[in-house]
Amino acid sequence: MSATARRGLGPGAGFLSATVRAPRTPLPWSPAALDGELRSLLDTFESTATGWREAFEDLDEDVLAEAAAEGRIFRRDPAAAVDQLVADLIRQLADWDQALADLAHALTAATEGRPLPDWAADAGRTEDVRLRQARQALLEAVARHHHKGPAPVAGADRPW
Repeated sequence: MSATARRGLGPGAGFLSATVRAPRTPLPWSPAALDGELRSLLDTFESTATGWREAFEDLDEDVLAEAAAEGRIFRRDPAAAVDQLVADLIRQLADWDQALADLAHALTAATEGRPLPDWAADAGRTEDVRLRQARQALLEAVARHHHKGPAPVAGADRPW
């Protein structure tokens, strides 16, 4: 008995299996093709977001103090130098947020109404967290630079 007959494919199936090959690239509707498209979109976003992440990576009040010191060195108003840096960082946050919204739209369009795979949704959530952390770092840096620290955290010394 042939292998094709054992699999229940019937007579002539051996001919078909010998002449029909599996596609070399995944079909456009296949999970593998979708994963590839989603990974491509995420990789493109990652390369764009790298600059924003680096801009906020070590942001603290010392970075703002350095901007003020450079302003003094070049005979500019130190407060204006800090304001210019903060305004630039706020623009970068807005660009990052817009790019993240565009990514969400592109991922949703690529899935054509199906839910995002867990790994893609996790990547999006992680990027949302990074954006919020960058925003928080900027807020704390400004508060510490101008007012020597942010407001105390409510309940920080409480046992609950």
